Amino acid sequence: MPTLLESISRYLTTALIWGGCAFALYTGATGPFQAPIQRGVFLLVILPLVFLQSPSNFTRSKTAETALGLALTVLTALAMGWTLFDYERLYSEPFISAFDVAVGAAGLLLIIEAVRRTVGWAVAGVLLLFLAYAIGGPWVPGEMLRHGGLTVEDVVSIIFYGTFGVFGTPLGVCATFIVVIILFGAFLTATGGAEMFMNIGKVIAGRFVGGPAKIAVVSSGLMGMITGATVANVATTGAVTIPMMMRSGYDPRFAAAVEALASSGGQLMPPIMGAAAFVMIDYLNISYAELMLHAIVPALLFFFSVLMIVHFRSVKDGVLPIRRDEIPSLSGELAKRGNMLLPIVVLVVLLALQFSVMYAAFIAVACAAAVSFARPKTRLDVAGFDRAFRTAIHGMLVLTPICAGAGIIVGVMTATGLNLRITYLIESIGQGNLFATLLLTMIACIVLGMGLPTVAAYVVLATLIPTTLTSLGVSAIAAHLFLFYFAILSAITPPVCTGAYVAAGIAGTDPIQTGFKAIQLGLITFLLPFAFVYGPALLLIGEWQEIVLHVGSCTLGIYVWAIALEGFFRTRVPTAARAALFAAGVMLVWPHVWVSACGGIIGAATLFALPRRGDRPGETRISL
Repeated sequence: MPTLLESISRYLTTALIWGGCAFALYTGATGPFQAPIQRGVFLLVILPLVFLQSPSNFTRSKTAETALGLALTVLTALAMGWTLFDYERLYSEPFISAFDVAVGAAGLLLIIEAVRRTVGWAVAGVLLLFLAYAIGGPWVPGEMLRHGGLTVEDVVSIIFYGTFGVFGTPLGVCATFIVVIILFGAFLTATGGAEMFMNIGKVIAGRFVGGPAKIAVVSSGLMGMITGATVANVATTGAVTIPMMMRSGYDPRFAAAVEALASSGGQLMPPIMGAAAFVMIDYLNISYAELMLHAIVPALLFFFSVLMIVHFRSVKDGVLPIRRDEIPSLSGELAKRGNMLLPIVVLVVLLALQFSVMYAAFIAVACAAAVSFARPKTRLDVAGFDRAFRTAIHGMLVLTPICAGAGIIVGVMTATGLNLRITYLIESIGQGNLFATLLLTMIACIVLGMGLPTVAAYVVLATLIPTTLTSLGVSAIAAHLFLFYFAILSAITPPVCTGAYVAAGIAGTDPIQTGFKAIQLGLITFLLPFAFVYGPALLLIGEWQEIVLHVGSCTLGIYVWAIALEGFFRTRVPTAARAALFAAGVMLVWPHVWVSACGGIIGAATLFALPRRGDRPGETRISL
């Protein structure tokens, strides 16, 4: 029988979940409140839920854990309540009282504790390090990083109460766009959307060579439309596809790497994409429909590259399609759950008509709830609504604290001038060379992304890099998408490769080795951002002839690169031929017509010179 504290915690959790979802849907329909209120209420809901549901690991006593969670909940209510009650003064006056400082300091520590509980000590330590840097600026070694230092009052005023700190853009996007979009994904999942997309993936890819792995790629791309998060994508589709691939004879590490790589690409796939995409439209001041237009071709090329690598590995190893009796009927699946495709169509149409993201997502959620009653398999009862709300809020429990934490980093960098110093450092090392600057940016994205989720890594970098790239002639959309891509790919980059960790856990293999395998399989995807920076035609910018030529050339380059990577085409490819194909692939992807033409000639000549007979029966089959 639960104790009184446990009962209070359980009922309070349910009230916060339903109240938070109601607040998100209400503001989605009517528009957000003023920024301090919208973001403050959101933190007032999410932080207590983190303390009530994420263990502190300080005690093994369940009663003590519950009591600590409730105590931090009360403290959060006091800190955020004071902030909301007197926000006009706190946000407008340059001087704050000692009590204001105490409340703000408590608020910062609560956010860091929430980050520690949800992400771990490493990121919480980074946040503490930034706060220490803000206060201890005069004692920092090295002229490059030293600054005059901020008082505790300055830190609280700028970082906690200011509009460029905790309550800045990252938290603002969480409290407006992202929460309603995640609610939409949660409703689709609660009505069987995950199973529907998995079955559609089986219908599309299951009957071809290497069917299980291709199902993983296709279903991860489809699921990316409703989850927009690597870890959630891996956990949802990987639980089915990884065991399926292993039963078909794939090495566990390969199976986990394919799922991690494909699921990371889910954040690139319109119409929903990842959370950072909603921050991007705020930075770029463009419509979401425009962002989808620019992002669609690179996303499709990403998944094409993974499919090609999986295909040639499957042909080389002789992996057969899945059995026909395991492939569901498309008409039967649509009869059972096809009604749940309508909300996706509604969302895409409203975004294309340039309705606000919040309103479009709210209408899509309402549509999903309404059309769920059209089929027995999708019908939601009260428990179904509760499941959808809990799924959505669970997705926000990690994202919201880290976005508030990203606000701490951005606020410290702005207040101390560290952002300008880092930008100057990158420009000094790059010395006006675009390729060198892009390499430095890629490294910065991957290093930051090792400890931060995509949205946080993107936000921090978006305050540093874009002006450097645009000053070198890169378009703003290409610069921001470049950051977005590498912030996403950091999920498969060791040592902190979150997507690979989840996939490796399902496959029972080493996560670091899985991460390196995913990098190997996704090498071509590391070239794509460079390709669209140098050739904006991939972003559908430019004349249609140039767009068709560059997209076609990149498609061929990816095909050739996949052959070189797997070392198989009809028969095993010798080392010298693989080197030629690697070079041809890079040349085909490069946005210069004569370079691409030379790459095409080299690739075609190399493939034509290969033996036409396979090493064993079945290896000559290369059709998709």
